[in-house]
Amino acid sequence: MKFAVSLNSNDSISDAVKKSIELDRLGLDYVWVSDLPSQRYAPAVCAAIAKVTSKIRIGLGLISPFLHTSQQIASSLTTLIESYGSRFDLCIGPGDRDELYRVGVDLKNHKNISQSLLNSREEISTLFQKRGIESRIWLGAQGPKLLKLVSAFDGVLLNYSSIEMIEWSLNTMKEVIDIPRSIGIFSPSYVYKKINPKIQKMLHYTAATVALGTSKTVLKEFLLDEGLEPARIAHKSKSLDESILKLIPQNIIKKFSIFISQDELPNYIQELKRLGVEHVAFSYPQGYSLETIKELSEGLSKL
Repeated sequence: MKFAVSLNSNDSISDAVKKSIELDRLGLDYVWVSDLPSQRYAPAVCAAIAKVTSKIRIGLGLISPFLHTSQQIASSLTTLIESYGSRFDLCIGPGDRDELYRVGVDLKNHKNISQSLLNSREEISTLFQKRGIESRIWLGAQGPKLLKLVSAFDGVLLNYSSIEMIEWSLNTMKEVIDIPRSIGIFSPSYVYKKINPKIQKMLHYTAATVALGTSKTVLKEFLLDEGLEPARIAHKSKSLDESILKLIPQNIIKKFSIFISQDELPNYIQELKRLGVEHVAFSYPQGYSLETIKELSEGLSKL
């Protein structure tokens, strides 16, 4: 099993570099850098990280082909690999609807998102082959329509942490594919030694953001739609704040986050292994500081 940390979207390049150096030193397998169009251009951050690290693999993604063309994404990876070696992975997916909307991209205008992702994956793969580039291409997915695209990708990163939801996603994928693909999860996380209420509140906000962006199909499947509806209605007219967060039941927050002590972590990882999960990306707020990164590393040392 491979372990990763996804860096914070609001990190400066200097902070991203410092954290990546520490992740490399601690022996984490991956660092993921998401492309947040309103805040930073991920390939530039990946380049800065690659320049100062030696072992850790660097994941570019999630990056949206609805914002960047397939040619641009492939060219970014090609430049990184030619400059720093072949320790880069790529993850593509639709992207966060609100983030994209802020920069003028409305996913509602795209009739067939699934086919567009397949086309993009094929175009990127073809460009890689022409240039002699080797890089894993992951799919960032959550709902059943995207999960059924997994056969075209090298792996899938699921945007939830609940064992029940992961099992459901595996069964959904089995409807279209027999050959196993690499299965990973990419989840808001806080593995702690002692709970810091500030970090816990950050986790709640991040998990709430993921839940509010989850497809209605998934929410209905797990009977979460009615519980989340008041918050979804309130969120239509304003950004996520404390008043909206209070409308979200704690059981929903738990479905979309890893909130666990260092001592409890081994049991959770064993459950993931039982399901065949091979890659665990601990996203914000686990990478909030060098201290939270250290707490994760200590927890992983107990495995």
